[in-house]
Amino acid sequence: MLALALVETFGQLVVRARVPAPEDWARAAALVREGFEPGDTIVGAPGWVDPILREQLGDLIPAAHAGRSDLAPYARVWEISSRGRTGPWTPEGDPELAQRVGALTVRRWDLGPSPVLVDLVDQLPRAAVTRGDRTCRWRRQAARGGGLFAGPLWPREAHVCGPESWLFVGETVIEDLDLMPRRCVWQHPAGNEPITTRFTDVELGERIVLHAGLYYDHERRRLGVPVDLDVSVNGSSLGRLRHLDGDGWKRAEISIPEALRGERGAIAIAVTSPNPDLRTLCWAATVRGPARSVE
Repeated sequence: MLALALVETFGQLVVRARVPAPEDWARAAALVREGFEPGDTIVGAPGWVDPILREQLGDLIPAAHAGRSDLAPYARVWEISSRGRTGPWTPEGDPELAQRVGALTVRRWDLGPSPVLVDLVDQLPRAAVTRGDRTCRWRRQAARGGGLFAGPLWPREAHVCGPESWLFVGETVIEDLDLMPRRCVWQHPAGNEPITTRFTDVELGERIVLHAGLYYDHERRRLGVPVDLDVSVNGSSLGRLRHLDGDGWKRAEISIPEALRGERGAIAIAVTSPNPDLRTLCWAATVRGPARSVE
């Protein structure tokens, strides 16, 4: 019994010695702030340090960063790592900077210029939205949800497409099938009648990268029907993403014809589903130029 007590005491001392102290977090955050530049983003590793990271550096982590789909929009990635661990957003390769701060490590990867030309989520307030041939109106609505057992977060402003409370198109953040936050455009289908979001006068690059998923509690039931997203440029359909329950945050790349690259044009995303029940579809899309090694 005495030996067991000694082992447990020693184990507790080891664990406490490896836990980053508040002073370590404060010093690591100060190091990141000193070198942070526009075009940078900040991640934590392993994933469970995220609440502490936001407490220390939340003013530098807006919703677009916290709910990212990939690293393509960013030129540099700062990471604060506990015990040298990696996380879901740790880039591949060796970092350009690695500095120990107590029990933490601050690392920075320089990814190079971002290939993202346009983020369509940013453009949503200027888009036109229709339900079939009827126009959806941009208006304020009651914000709701977004908490534990409260369902997905509904935005205060959206393109409202009908009397159904859930039938709107608006920017929000959902939790995907892996409980990761995703900043995206809520575009709930209305059935086989398409809900279409159109963006005009958009800079056209080489490709459109589309991500889409459902609110996790609805997708994990595996009881829903597919949701289809059709992407068109200047009225011509270029590709489709079909989302099935279990797909999670699904990605598709849609090539833009060479004759249109470098021009300005119109992009439309139309969403349909045979049965709209609990099809809480949310998507994020960017127009991009040439790919780089890390996205």
